[in-house]
Amino acid sequence: MSLGIVLFAHGSRSAEWAAPFTRIRERVAARGKNARVTLAYLELMQPDFQAAVDELVAQSVERISVVPLFLAAGGHLRNDLPQLVDAALARHPQLRIRVLPPIGESETLLDAIADWAAAESLRE
Repeated sequence: MSLGIVLFAHGSRSAEWAAPFTRIRERVAARGKNARVTLAYLELMQPDFQAAVDELVAQSVERISVVPLFLAAGGHLRNDLPQLVDAALARHPQLRIRVLPPIGESETLLDAIADWAAAESLRE
């Protein structure tokens, strides 16, 4: 069964804003074995969620993991993302979609941020 990974971020009017997300996508793709990895944005940038899912389906992906690149589960993840997932499943009923928790719920990530913040703050 072919796997796709959608890294889901908010989006911005600034193209430079997306640079770290592009680097994350490249790193996930390098680690993801045979998974197809793409970015998707809630607003202001392309591809949007539906376009990203449609592209993965066109590549014969049958199962998608959605990774919300948000620090917390606010309204976008509680309201908007479930509606986007439901719409994608209505268009592609054969698809399986699993939504992971937002990255801010990862203790590993929180520890990495704390380590970086402490180290950088203490540098002279």
